[in-house]
Amino acid sequence: MVIKKNLKYYLGLNWSYTVEQSSHAGKKFYIIRVNELPGVCTDATTIEKGLKNIREAIAATIELYLEQGDPIPEPVDKEKFKGNISYRTTSERHYFLAKLAQQKHVSMNKALDMVFDAGLHQLRVY
Repeated sequence: MVIKKNLKYYLGLNWSYTVEQSSHAGKKFYIIRVNELPGVCTDATTIEKGLKNIREAIAATIELYLEQGDPIPEPVDKEKFKGNISYRTTSERHYFLAKLAQQKHVSMNKALDMVFDAGLHQLRVY
C-alpha cells in the first residue's frame, strides 16, 4: 500500500521536541524546537501555548517543503527499535566503561546506558 504523503500525513507524525526554559527581563518563557526540522522553533509564555504555536510552524514548514518539492525529514518511529546495538569503540573508552561499571557495581550494559543517558540529557535529546 502506497501512502500519499500530503500535509495531513505529515501533521499526523509523532514529531519530537526540545523544550528549554528561559527568562528575559524577569519574564519566564519556553523555547520549543522540532528535532527533525532544523530551524523550526517558537517561544511562548506557557508550554501549552508553545505546543500550539509549534504545530502551526510545522504545518507552515511542511507546506513550504511540499510546494518546493523538497524532501521532508520524518520522525524516527520508536516502535522500530528493539534495544540491540552493536557498538565498537576504542580500547581506552572500553577500559573507562569497565571502570565505571566496576565503581557503580553494575553491568557493562547498565554503565553504557548511564553514559548515554547523561550525554542525551546534556544534549537535551528527550
